Amino acid sequence: MITVVPDTFTKVDYDPATIADLAAGALALVPELPETLDLEIDVDEDAATSRFSIASLDPLVLAVDSGAFEDYKRPRELGELATSIAITRLLLEVVDRLDPGFGAPELDDDVSQAHTQAWDVNLYARVGRLGLRLHQPRFRYNFRNRHGFTDAADRVFDQLWVADGLTWVRITELSDRALAPVST
Repeated sequence: MITVVPDTFTKVDYDPATIADLAAGALALVPELPETLDLEIDVDEDAATSRFSIASLDPLVLAVDSGAFEDYKRPRELGELATSIAITRLLLEVVDRLDPGFGAPELDDDVSQAHTQAWDVNLYARVGRLGLRLHQPRFRYNFRNRHGFTDAADRVFDQLWVADGLTWVRITELSDRALAPVST
């Protein structure tokens, strides 16, 4: 069952049924999650930013600022691609968090922005491999903002972008390597 909160939007032109349909499509792309999974998507229509996160794993609740679902060219209108990408990325994070072998930090752990960004690179790359259209340079730029505009950072980005089956420890090791000072 997929629930979208609120059930009526007043500040953005979003349809809860469309969001639920897009979430069902995202769930179909991520077979590691049970088909009977109950999912709640809480959209804060007062927040125009594009933040989103997992608010709870049990029950599964995704907290989304309305800007994360916004059409790139039409403000305050639902963007189906943006919505699909955001939900799929969060569901892949859920897969990682539920896998004891991955070793993810707890939801409330304080994680550095660099480590979070490195995980994001890997998650978004996996979203792209599932068939959703992404603009890779956007993610490279965000990674560089946290890790530096260096050849070493670009090499780490490339590793994160193509890798499957990474663990949290490996992601943080790669992130730390990208942050390491360049020896002369």
